[in-house]
Amino acid sequence: MSAKETFADPGHWAVTAFSATSLMLGIINAHLINATAIGIILPTAFIFGGLVQVIVAVIEVSRGSTFGAVAFGTYGPFWIILGLYLQFYAKTVSPASAGTTLALFLWMFAIISLYLFIASLKTDVVLAIILFLLVVTFVLLALGAGMNSTGLTETGGWTTIIFAILGFYHAASGTISSTWGRVLLPLGPLTPKKSE
Repeated sequence: MSAKETFADPGHWAVTAFSATSLMLGIINAHLINATAIGIILPTAFIFGGLVQVIVAVIEVSRGSTFGAVAFGTYGPFWIILGLYLQFYAKTVSPASAGTTLALFLWMFAIISLYLFIASLKTDVVLAIILFLLVVTFVLLALGAGMNSTGLTETGGWTTIIFAILGFYHAASGTISSTWGRVLLPLGPLTPKKSE
């Protein structure tokens, strides 16, 4: 029995975790609630956004899914690093360079998201849109941090909210399909299904 037959698809769990954590941070960045709510983001980032995706990345390696392993093995550590930075290391950075420090971090993930977006063009429409919006979001947030622009950061918050909602839709599609035995929430596959 192969790993693909042994493991259920864990990707829906990871996308749920990523979307939930992203939505919470997007709401803060869009200034829909006070930034002091970041206190709930940190444990969520460590456990749900971070640890869950790292676990799923390892399972995806076992299942032979390079895309899943790289995506979840990238965004899981993203949340852990961001949580560690905000909790422990941000105070070690001088206020004058805090924005450019965060921008450097965000630019790195914009680049990774760009090639994950290119890879996603062989998956489905919803996932491709999510990754495109991720690229846009990282660019907006990096520019917002580096230029100390509230407007860019707020816009990045709104694009985060949009891709998080699409992420919930994507995860719900896979989860509901697994119990109903058919697709109820279509994703728009970009590659024709292989014949059995």
